[in-house]
Amino acid sequence: MNTASKLVAAGATSVLLAGVAVSSGTATAGPDRSQVSASKASKHGVTPRDPLAKKFVRGVSLDEITEHQVALQRIATLNDDTREVFSPGYRESVDYVVDTLRDAGLRVRIDQFNYPIWEETQPPVLNQVSPTPTTYTPGDAEDDNQPSVDFITMANSPTVELTDAPVFPVGGIVDPPTGGSTSGCAAADYAGVEGKVALVQRGTCAFVDKWQLAQAAGATGVIIYNEGNTPERQNPIFVDNQPEPEATIAAVISSYRVGNQLLQAYKAGQNPTVDLKVYGQFTDRFLPQVIAETRGGDPDHVVVVGAHLDSVPAGPGINDDGSGVATLLAQAEEIGEGRHKLRNKIRFAFWGAEENGLVGSIYYALELSQREVDKIDVMLDYDMLASSNYVRFIYDGDGDDAPDNPAGPEGSGKVEQVHDDWFRSQGLTSDRVPFDGRSDYVGFTLRGIPAGGVFAGAEGIKTPEQAREYGGAAGSWYDPCYHQLCDNLNTLFTGVPPLDAEGLAPEGDDAAKRAAQRQLAGGALQGLDEMSDAASYAVYYFGASKNPFGTRGGHHAGKSKSKARAGDSYPWRGHQRMRR
Repeated sequence: MNTASKLVAAGATSVLLAGVAVSSGTATAGPDRSQVSASKASKHGVTPRDPLAKKFVRGVSLDEITEHQVALQRIATLNDDTREVFSPGYRESVDYVVDTLRDAGLRVRIDQFNYPIWEETQPPVLNQVSPTPTTYTPGDAEDDNQPSVDFITMANSPTVELTDAPVFPVGGIVDPPTGGSTSGCAAADYAGVEGKVALVQRGTCAFVDKWQLAQAAGATGVIIYNEGNTPERQNPIFVDNQPEPEATIAAVISSYRVGNQLLQAYKAGQNPTVDLKVYGQFTDRFLPQVIAETRGGDPDHVVVVGAHLDSVPAGPGINDDGSGVATLLAQAEEIGEGRHKLRNKIRFAFWGAEENGLVGSIYYALELSQREVDKIDVMLDYDMLASSNYVRFIYDGDGDDAPDNPAGPEGSGKVEQVHDDWFRSQGLTSDRVPFDGRSDYVGFTLRGIPAGGVFAGAEGIKTPEQAREYGGAAGSWYDPCYHQLCDNLNTLFTGVPPLDAEGLAPEGDDAAKRAAQRQLAGGALQGLDEMSDAASYAVYYFGASKNPFGTRGGHHAGKSKSKARAGDSYPWRGHQRMRR
């Protein structure tokens, strides 16, 4: 290790790891499909029993991975506990990754991606024209949930001016409000809204869903009013969700009072109308992400290995996705030592603005020429490998684990199998998770590139069956600190989330939360150890194999036709939970 920061990190890591026992896991998965002797490995290709593959996996050690997580935590701590993409913490993270990769001997470049910024060019207008002329007070993001304003424009609304437009309450409104409104959650709710401004009550589905359904039904605009059933659901709020397809009608969130006034006027047969004017526009803005390649390897057979470098604003992101970033850095350093002769070129990608909707990775993938796409054998995605209540999830590449699971591009089933082969060789079970569009593989699957990876889990609830198989706490989130301040180094090294972690026994009392803490102790490092080994084996497998997909015609024969072309636009959709 060449830099002073790495030396400091290594010392801190060694001390902390000394107090945490990391198990290799004991769950079994039936017969090992990967039992191939070392002598046969050279004839039949790479397997988990290949001594060279095992050497690479051992070389990407837990100590080296956590060194980098220590460094990322230090960066976040010095920058208000965040590395979100617009922060100094993100820029320092970029510098750290660039320095580390250059020290490892890789070819490194800063890749700029466009993240257009939405802003209002002048204050919006919402006035009741009839039956009772009323001027409502506009707000912006700074006025979120404040009683001093009456409405706030939803981010990403276009410029639209409506004058004396009729208002139409959609189906499902609960009046008086009692909670649990499904208003505007189904397409049938919008019958009759064409040519009118949709009035929708806040409730159980995402704001952006209501916006998209109203637009699809031919509404001219949308007023979503707060539900009104509790004191907390009275004021207008600011919502930043990107509709799909791109919005062509404006949407605002109003207070319950404003929405109820319009609703009662309609119910009284007074046919309310409004002026609704929103002035939104997008301006190009370019941000950095890091792309690095090995100096050797066949440039016509590229293995893309990706993790996102940004965190959410609320925390340092040491699991999400400091765990993936740190694993990739350790893999790059191991390759840089020169002990492994990989046949194919490895391209490490550290994406930006994943938390804002997969912006950097999708921009990169859609900007690739078809010639460059044809050179990429596979995309491996590693996002969240150190969840304290982890499950060994593998992306369901062939879509056969559940009836509604989408399949990835042809060859993605092989990516799934490679990760599964590793776990089986270690006597470990795994579960499947669908390609649900929540991580950075999306842009690559749109271009027809086989993809896959492993994932330790986010805000999903661990089942009793999973707790019996993997340990941990049933009823808690896979990562109880997902998108929170406690996604930090302390939770990584202890595996114990604080009592106020949102996903720690969310339905339980303090006694249940403390019991869950005990069940989670040590889980984050154990999960990281197991998941990073599977990731490293897959990188070696696809980097060392002459014909990893078993197709006589080479890697092109295993690819499906691209669903997108270079330069296509794509809506932002990160793995954040949509606000409701």
